[in-house]
Amino acid sequence: MNRNDLDKRLRELSLYSSFYHRRELKPLAQLLAEGEQLNCILTGVHEGNRKMLAVTDRHLILIFAGALGSGDVKVIRRDGVTEYSFEKKLLFSNLRIVTGDGTEYILTNTQGGLKELFEWAMSQPVPV
Repeated sequence: MNRNDLDKRLRELSLYSSFYHRRELKPLAQLLAEGEQLNCILTGVHEGNRKMLAVTDRHLILIFAGALGSGDVKVIRRDGVTEYSFEKKLLFSNLRIVTGDGTEYILTNTQGGLKELFEWAMSQPVPV
């Protein structure tokens, strides 16, 4: 996916103004396969760093794009997620994702206002 297509999709999801400046969008555009549908983006603190989580119809992509050093990308297959919970709080919320091998990903200080969009994205069917 190119950056213009990514920006267009962010506008469709009403997320463009919140994320257009994020440096994680460049690697995200490069990671999305042809035809892969982006359904949600949110940010949170994971392992001490502010990261972006993108939910597509095929993957969850956790991206850290460091300002001075190399970044970090973790790609999780959507069909590998066994459970998730989104705890919405007044200011900042928490997201917990567990995969089939028992790996747990926790994002703290995420946007509670995106809970419904995240849950909708996770409810979308995974293409075969």
